[in-house]
Amino acid sequence: RLALGERLGRAGLTAVLGALAGLAVLVLGSGGVAVRPWGVLLALLSAAGYSVMTLLTRWWGRDGGADNSATTVGAFAVASGCLLPLALTEGLVPHTADPVRLLWLLAYIGTVPTALAYALYFAGAAVVRSATVSVVMLLEPVSAAVLAVALLGERLTPATLAGTALMLGSVAGLAVAETRQARAVPAEPVLG
Repeated sequence: RLALGERLGRAGLTAVLGALAGLAVLVLGSGGVAVRPWGVLLALLSAAGYSVMTLLTRWWGRDGGADNSATTVGAFAVASGCLLPLALTEGLVPHTADPVRLLWLLAYIGTVPTALAYALYFAGAAVVRSATVSVVMLLEPVSAAVLAVALLGERLTPATLAGTALMLGSVAGLAVAETRQARAVPAEPVLG
């Protein structure tokens, strides 16, 4: 709202509050969770970075100057620069007994959930309102919870189900509201 002048509206505000409530239930509602201040600080720093990239991508998209590939490469260059000092302290080369498997996993992580996913994210962020992008991005913890249950054998808890339902409901409500709003706006006449 402040940076781009995009109106949030009642549906957007409800979706943001619902998604944040769902995130809080999903993360904190399972009990036995230790909150570490350093982790919270790093998470807030990460969220600030996401916010800046979302706003910049939307701003470039409004002006027609969004290049998804360049945006993705630029974002990863900045992220790599931020992570390089930490990697240097831990060691750049992973130690493993199965280097071939490690290389395949690194190739997969670098292409599918990183390069492809972020290129799609930046393409969407260039044409969708920033509030919508932000709410949809909050589904990342939902997918992490689903994968943890499906692949890692974690238990479904009432908090996991409630948080997931709140977040999915928020995204669905926002999608319905934005579809209605798009239908209500008359198409501009073509001059010619």
